[in-house]
Amino acid sequence: MKNNGQIISRLFRKSVISIIAAAVATMVGIVIDGIVIGRFLGSDSMAAYGLVTPIINLATAFSGILATGAQVICAQHLGAGNAGKARRAFSMCMVVTVIVSALLMAAVLIFRDNIAVMLGAHGKSAHLLGLTSDYLLGVVFSFPCVLFLFEFNSLMRLDGDANRVIVAVVVMTVLDIAGDLVNALVIHGGMLGMGLTTSMSYLAALVIMLLHFTKKDIIFKFSLKDLRLKDLGDIILTGSSSAVGSASSMLRNAVLNQIMVATVLSSTAVAALGVVNTVFNFTSSTMLGVAMTTAMIAGMILGEQDRTAAEALIKVTVKMSLLVGGILTAVLLIFADLIAGAFGGSDGAQMVELASRGLRIYALSILFYGFNVAFINYTQGMRRMALSNTVCFLVNFPFVVLPALALFGVLDADAVWWAFIIGETLSLILIFIMAGIKKRGIPFAAKDFLFLKEPFGVPEEDVMDFSVTASQDVVAASAAVEEFCTAKGADKKQSMMLALFVEELSNNIIQFGFADGKKHSIDVRVMKRDDGWTLRMRDDCNKFDPTEWIKLHDTEDPTKNIGIRMVCGMAKDVKYLSTLDLNNINITI
Repeated sequence: MKNNGQIISRLFRKSVISIIAAAVATMVGIVIDGIVIGRFLGSDSMAAYGLVTPIINLATAFSGILATGAQVICAQHLGAGNAGKARRAFSMCMVVTVIVSALLMAAVLIFRDNIAVMLGAHGKSAHLLGLTSDYLLGVVFSFPCVLFLFEFNSLMRLDGDANRVIVAVVVMTVLDIAGDLVNALVIHGGMLGMGLTTSMSYLAALVIMLLHFTKKDIIFKFSLKDLRLKDLGDIILTGSSSAVGSASSMLRNAVLNQIMVATVLSSTAVAALGVVNTVFNFTSSTMLGVAMTTAMIAGMILGEQDRTAAEALIKVTVKMSLLVGGILTAVLLIFADLIAGAFGGSDGAQMVELASRGLRIYALSILFYGFNVAFINYTQGMRRMALSNTVCFLVNFPFVVLPALALFGVLDADAVWWAFIIGETLSLILIFIMAGIKKRGIPFAAKDFLFLKEPFGVPEEDVMDFSVTASQDVVAASAAVEEFCTAKGADKKQSMMLALFVEELSNNIIQFGFADGKKHSIDVRVMKRDDGWTLRMRDDCNKFDPTEWIKLHDTEDPTKNIGIRMVCGMAKDVKYLSTLDLNNINITI
């Protein structure tokens, strides 16, 4: 009997759709701004918009630290069955987000002209200073919303409210499209108006998400009680690779802007880079949706110390990266002219031509980018931070900037486009080399890329891990558990108890959880530990409310729910937790 990996695979597919939608939608406001600016406000406004990209990356750097850090830490605590620690980490994250948002907004509001100059609005591009400063003034009010939206995107999934995220981002997108068109065609509010419409749409999405926390049956409830700096340290450390990625991307884009300023076409080249960066933000958000799903599930697996699930996660991540990355590559190669043209007005023909060529070259790097960012997020979820941070920095800065500088004298502006491909290729080669060194051979299988910090979980020989998918499997599963426990030194009573628990709980789940007609699995994991035995059962059926489960003990009818009541009465400890729409029961004897 073995684990079929179906629960992890289905969980990934279910989560990745909504996470991609939310991740992309958080960037849609910026993309829409770029299209409307390019079509109606001219190439100078488009160039100013492009110059602001690094400061937007800075805002996402802070959100990356807190969002991914909190996501992984909370998922790890929930995977270990400790909802209290997850709530405490969530509350600390919220407090820090408020403080960081206020400081970031104040800095941009006070020093926005200086920031505009630093971003490239000087020399040949000095005429872009006013436009860049105006856009910064408008868009800065979206920064707090961006931070919270990134955090809620993952945490609300852990809390079983993914649909609310989709509603919020749809409302945000509609409001931003309408606001941008009204600003450009009716109000004529210029770059300041473009930034303000983005900020207002993000604020509307945040209000919708905040309504989640008015519900009663949620895991994450804010409280100032028992806050600990250690939780903040764990969040920052775990989120550090996201910070490294965003900060190094900001530096990379600043350098690439300077390269474009030095070209013959100057502001036209900067505007083209703005288009490519905008599309990059969109496509990378899509691939990042896959990677964020990986990080979230990896955090849960880390808490469970489940090697089998980690291997299943690697497999589904690679498949999904191939699928999504392949589609994006094909779309950009085929529709590059149309996409670039959407950003250019009648005075932007040169910019459109340059951007179109850049998009086609950049498209060739998307698949490699998907694998690299998934690896970075997977190692982040497993809290292998040195490994995650190193790869993240290399692929986002030196692996791109150094080739761009080296090729600039030969390829002019095209050097920037080709540098993206070179950077992603070098990073992927590095990952394979590290896996080969760890394996001491050529890495082929998913297990060769686990990069787990040993010791990880219970030794494989002391674990029985398998899946139950139908009622006819239950008796054989129960017998197999009893045989395994006996072989591993359990006494007769322990072996019989664990076999009975598997039989009773599996039959209960199949009877009530499988009744909806959908495909389901039950993952059973039996572990021999130094202090006893642990049984973990997980299913992807409808949520089983733990408060209702507790009430089963108080019934006066001794024949009601006898199977579950018997398990609860005989076990040393029983813990139930619902997260990521999975039911998790952990039993110790």
